[in-house]
Amino acid sequence: MQLANTLGLYAFLSLIPLVILYLIKPKPVEKVVPSLMFLIKNQKRAIKNSFFQKLLRNLVFLLQLLVLSILAFSIASPYIITSEAVVSQNTVIIIDASASSQAINNGKTRFENSIDIAKDYLQGKVSIIVASGSPETILEDGTKNRALSLLQTLEPRDTKTNLESALYEAESILADRKGRIIVISDFIIDDINELLKAKRILSSKGINVEFISIWNKAKNIGIIELDIDKYNIMAYVKNFDDDAEITAAIIKEENTLETKSKTITAHSTEIFNFETPTGISKIVINSDDDLKFDNIAYISAPLKKQIDVLLITNAKKSYLMKALQSSKDINLQITEPPIIHGIESSEIIIINSIEGNLILPGTLEEISREVENGKSLIMTAQDDLNQVGMSWLLPVELNEKANNTKACVKVINEFTKQFESNKCFTIVKKYFKAIPKENTIPIIEADDFSPLVALGKRGKGNSVYYGIIDEQTDFKTQTSYPIFWNELLNFLAEAGDINDYNFRIDEKPSIGKAGIYDNGNKIAVNLLNEYESDIARETVSFDNEEFVSGISQEKVVLNLNIYLIIFAIVIMLLEIYILKIRGDL
Repeated sequence: MQLANTLGLYAFLSLIPLVILYLIKPKPVEKVVPSLMFLIKNQKRAIKNSFFQKLLRNLVFLLQLLVLSILAFSIASPYIITSEAVVSQNTVIIIDASASSQAINNGKTRFENSIDIAKDYLQGKVSIIVASGSPETILEDGTKNRALSLLQTLEPRDTKTNLESALYEAESILADRKGRIIVISDFIIDDINELLKAKRILSSKGINVEFISIWNKAKNIGIIELDIDKYNIMAYVKNFDDDAEITAAIIKEENTLETKSKTITAHSTEIFNFETPTGISKIVINSDDDLKFDNIAYISAPLKKQIDVLLITNAKKSYLMKALQSSKDINLQITEPPIIHGIESSEIIIINSIEGNLILPGTLEEISREVENGKSLIMTAQDDLNQVGMSWLLPVELNEKANNTKACVKVINEFTKQFESNKCFTIVKKYFKAIPKENTIPIIEADDFSPLVALGKRGKGNSVYYGIIDEQTDFKTQTSYPIFWNELLNFLAEAGDINDYNFRIDEKPSIGKAGIYDNGNKIAVNLLNEYESDIARETVSFDNEEFVSGISQEKVVLNLNIYLIIFAIVIMLLEIYILKIRGDL
């Protein structure tokens, strides 16, 4: 015990007057006794009461002496310094709300068990972080009642967990304050070593970090991967338990389109193949296990349709013709000038290898009107392209021919993304020097920046210049050639890429649950994470001393003034009570 005001000890001098007052004997008072018999009768009672009265008088003196002593001592401002556990002052609780926390354990999910455990750690100022794909602080320095209220509203999510980031966010909440961090999780994460590293860093800063595992033995069979294209779906189903017979069904609008059954041996994966239905559908497996969310995978596919393409050509055969005929996405009609059919019924018109003198008057004007009304036109380069009377339809101005250039992609889009790793993908021996017209974007360029592929607007439609003369390059023999044409036609027809409709949940940070969402298009979102589905995988134990942090302590000054004053008031009340029963009040 120490004193903040030693001069206050002089207040003890106030005890001297009190003692003097009690030492002074009062002057005797004369009284007339009317009866000797009365005096004799009460003599025994007086003897009995005299001791009690003296005791009471002495007790009052002692109480007054004690009160003055306590008040005098309080003036000296005594205090003591104690060590107090700071964990009771600031508590940050991290709750794992990832997909694996939905695993069932004795009729309750791991997440529900986490909430029950968290309620036992609501001490001091409470902060709560929900750890899923990214940590979310839902309460900072709140009260116990507020924390209890928020805990009741939490739900698990269909995401993986990021406990490491949650730990560092908890550190930022504590700032320079001492406190503790409680992590409640099944610790099914990609890299446990990074989490342990974060724990050591925080522990070295004096922050008490406690890991509480809610892991339990469980069984599961789940869909861990989807491979979707416009025509087929491959669903990868993994068995994390013993051998099992699994049936997978593809369902659209509550109607089962197809079912398949396979025996999946323990800890192995089987692939279920289905034809891709149009619109919204889902794949469901019949596994009766402890994790339900990965028994369903959602699928969204744009409306499947073939693109009506009209190829106007005088060539009997060509690499372009073969590429178009090989595509499942294209309904190809070939017409040979001078008689041209199918302009009105086609979506995309391609002019390739034509003899200009065979084009009937008005045909190009009709094509131009259709393009201005919303169709697309592709014109391919040929040696005499600037002489066949079609230059006015092109999105570029043609100049003289030049020799030998690399064809290099300038703009990466849906039909050039295959060249992203090799932007200069072929050599062209002959090409036209050209200049883009207004509202034209060069997509592929020559060394002199002449457009080899250019995309322009014509009214409501598109006009494309394909300036790579197939006879002057080996591009026509590459596997990328038919892919390029297929993707270009899908792009112009706005048919859509099925990968733009199906996403992993970590690609959509704002979405926390798997399912179908509308963002202009109907998109399907799935977790598809083998680590989260492997709920039976036993995690590292945190029982050894290496991972136990000491509880932080800090020195606290405890002033005793208020306690001394309260004690003095209690004694004074006791003195009043004694005076009352003595008859002085």
